Amino acid sequence: MRQQDLIDQFAIQRVINEYAWFVDRRDWDALVATFADTVVVDYTAMSGGDAETLPGPEQVDRWRRELGVLDGTQHVVTGVIADVTGDTATATANVLAWLRRDNVPGGRLWHNGGTYEFELRRVGERWRISRLVARPIWIEGNIGVFAQGPE
Repeated sequence: MRQQDLIDQFAIQRVINEYAWFVDRRDWDALVATFADTVVVDYTAMSGGDAETLPGPEQVDRWRRELGVLDGTQHVVTGVIADVTGDTATATANVLAWLRRDNVPGGRLWHNGGTYEFELRRVGERWRISRLVARPIWIEGNIGVFAQGPE
């Protein structure tokens, strides 16, 4: 393995970890910097619907609204394996996610485990996420934690 391969592997792992870290800490401005100008987000295996292609800042604004009703989230991302070809890469990772909202009927937690699949592009000196696919293996808890409106 060449030195540049190791640098790329580390940088890809870092941006994937930053993505989860910034979501959980509600650091929306920093989260924008983890995405390419346009990002495809595909949660269809988890929640149906269609994959969406949005500018990175619009995707982050959507998550700000959707996750803003929650009292906390924690995403644990492990086992990142990346394959780099020039200025593009694919990566897979294991993920465990807990989403908590207090004072909702049906229980305060919704959690799941599965995998993430990423496509990334090198933009300048940094890797950016251009596609994110969530593939659940299991889901438990109260999807009602996402319900909008007063608690």
